[in-house]
Amino acid sequence: MRKSIATVSVSGTLEDKLEAIAAAHFAGIELFDADLTASVMRAEDVAARCRDLGLAIDLFQPLRDVVGVSPALFPDRLRFAEAKFEVMERLGATRTLLCSAVHPEASPDLDLAAEQLATVGRRAADHGFTLAFEALAWGTCINRLQEAWQVVDTAGMPEVGLAVDTFHLLARGDDATALAGIPGDRMEYLQVADAPYKAMDVLEWSRHHRCFPGQGSLDVVGIVAAVVEAGYRGPLSLEVFNDIVREAEPHETARDAMRSLLFLEEQLRRHWDGDRTGGSPSSPGPRTRPLVELFDPPVEPSCPTAAFVEIAADPRSSAVPDLLVSLGFQPVSGEDDALRTFRNGGARVVLDGRSDLQVRRATALPRPSVTALGIAVDDPTRLMARAEALNWEPAARHGGAPEFTVTSPTGVTVQVVPADQDRTAGADGWLGIDHVGAAVDVDRSDAEVSFYRTLFGLRPGPVSEFFDPAGRLRSRVLLPREDGVRVVHNIVVRAGRAPTGVNQVAFACTDLVDRVEGMRAAGAPLLTFPDGYYDDLQARLGLDALLLDRLRRLGVLYDRDGKGELFHVYTPLVAGRFYVEVLERRGGYSGFGAANTPVRLAMQASAPWVGLS
Repeated sequence: MRKSIATVSVSGTLEDKLEAIAAAHFAGIELFDADLTASVMRAEDVAARCRDLGLAIDLFQPLRDVVGVSPALFPDRLRFAEAKFEVMERLGATRTLLCSAVHPEASPDLDLAAEQLATVGRRAADHGFTLAFEALAWGTCINRLQEAWQVVDTAGMPEVGLAVDTFHLLARGDDATALAGIPGDRMEYLQVADAPYKAMDVLEWSRHHRCFPGQGSLDVVGIVAAVVEAGYRGPLSLEVFNDIVREAEPHETARDAMRSLLFLEEQLRRHWDGDRTGGSPSSPGPRTRPLVELFDPPVEPSCPTAAFVEIAADPRSSAVPDLLVSLGFQPVSGEDDALRTFRNGGARVVLDGRSDLQVRRATALPRPSVTALGIAVDDPTRLMARAEALNWEPAARHGGAPEFTVTSPTGVTVQVVPADQDRTAGADGWLGIDHVGAAVDVDRSDAEVSFYRTLFGLRPGPVSEFFDPAGRLRSRVLLPREDGVRVVHNIVVRAGRAPTGVNQVAFACTDLVDRVEGMRAAGAPLLTFPDGYYDDLQARLGLDALLLDRLRRLGVLYDRDGKGELFHVYTPLVAGRFYVEVLERRGGYSGFGAANTPVRLAMQASAPWVGLS
């Protein structure tokens, strides 16, 4: 499908935006009026630059408060529209977006709005232009798609069509059924945006939290599918604005944007094939697929598994090996001293004592720190082809093995290995890596979601917030469709920049409480927690007194939900860069102990670091 993007969705000057958009291989743009008025380029210069870059101006936008206003205001707003039509003539643009009124004196009379829209439509037709009328979700009187369609239908002009914006439609609580009965040839333009669910003012939600498809929680696929099924064949255009894209490097944003549309096309194909593992949760089963060309990359792995973590450690220090041994790990014999594997049943840690020059790192890494996450998949060669198709720039590993590395937007190195090399059988009750946590730069947090979503099929959950002694912590979980790797993004909102990368490794086991007895006897540096935590635990959950006393003595945290229980312990920060969690899930518990996060953060903030000797 033809792909376009609004210039407001990319940062920089208009010249910067156009260059970045063209470099990402978009075919067209929505030219935002404010970008044009703030540019040193004249309209004719913008038109020429777009031609040079191979970009069409698919839409000029927006014309605000023109339709649906009081009769007293309309003449001046019509004059405003005529002035913008002159600008469009100079741009060579032929389509403009007309938004529903947000003016406090907007009229609730839809027939009046239709009359005004027809008047503007006739003026536009005189220039050879078409209008796309859009219901803003915060419009004073017209704020739902069906209301906008009623106005367009009543206006009854071929030059006037409906603009469908996925965010505006879904933010009002509507779904694809709102499009029922609207002919595709009356849909003039399709704007696409995702967003995480937020219980907040819809205008603030739109201005600060829109994101690219796949980065949020809305049923974008269901809406786009319904529009295409109705017969729409115009541009698939992104209109996203948030605090991140306003500041991010424009070429990175444009690449993220294009990748999101490729992923959206893949989800559309799955939707029409009846694959409920794809985009829309309401996928109705196999149906006739519209005749549109869609991105069709190799499929993502069915069950990607966290196979190991790699830790860069000073080979002259025994601090990290001692920590691992105290937790029950043992070194695998016969390996290179500079690259050692420690195992505990199905759990695996690789200690990398090589120099940065030996592994060709561009910058020296602080040691110890987690430098890589190993993910085992059924077919690394297929996944590498997928990564290349999505422009994630994978790098094949030396030696001809079917393995590769790929780096996430915030710098997490993922080593992809064959699943048959991932010996995660739960020997001795150690079940492997349950999840990893990563500190994520807020400016790349949406792109980081796209990395795991588009490559490995992980789905983002809601954003949780916690108060950290050093500031506010936002956390977002990415979960597999079934079993497999889980990733928790920790976005720290504070002055300055915290180090990014993997900062938590959580190992799963059985019989955790009994194991903690042995860990403490072996000198494992596990956190302890204040009596107030256990008093509160008893008040909230009414635990058995003997169990509660044992948890208190051993420093074990506890949580439960309607399906099961969680027992977990933590180490202090290792050199201030990462920490280890050991946990046991009982029954169907699927959470991460969020109720215990504040006390864990407080204790880690005050506990001495380990792993420095």
